[in-house]
Amino acid sequence: MNRNRRGFTIVEMLMVIAVLAVLTGIITTAASAAIRQARTRRAEAMRMVIEGGIATFHAQRGYWPPRGGKLQKWSDNGLDRKGDHVAYLDDGDYDEMMTYLVKQCVDRSASPVMDVSGLTVATKSAASNRDRGFGQDFRSAVAKNKRHGKTLKVSEMVFGYSTSKEGLFRRYVVKYNADSDSVAVMTQDQYRSATGKTWPDTP
Repeated sequence: MNRNRRGFTIVEMLMVIAVLAVLTGIITTAASAAIRQARTRRAEAMRMVIEGGIATFHAQRGYWPPRGGKLQKWSDNGLDRKGDHVAYLDDGDYDEMMTYLVKQCVDRSASPVMDVSGLTVATKSAASNRDRGFGQDFRSAVAKNKRHGKTLKVSEMVFGYSTSKEGLFRRYVVKYNADSDSVAVMTQDQYRSATGKTWPDTP
């Protein structure tokens, strides 16, 4: 019997554990950075899709969505707010416009103006919880509800994006320019960079 064979010492085991901890930290950091970059790219891609969809809708129909909504009223009458030429849709008007626009895209009898399959959606309760509300992919939300025998209606959805760091759900901000009768869509971070304010506006 060989009594000279020895196992790992406590020091050697602690060194192995330390090396594994360092490697785990490096991998976790890299994975987190990749996730943040992916969320940022997706938010920007869908921002452009929505902005293009709104512009296409206007070009095809001759009015901003939805008919009779804030954008159309601003376009028809100009902005009557102390001479301002730029305004932003509040959350309620944004939800109304997006719901109308998405319904036009999923309705088989309508002419789609954008691909809604990549949109991030949340329920209205999740969207109202800014600290804990998370979104999900539009296709996944529809498929999951079908699997459980439920139907999440478009009117029950809020459309937006996931923040890069925490993945929390946020609405996009829609900006209307009365001088050019044009619409721009931005993330809430882009709004803060442009205006110096947080969304929604704080006094």
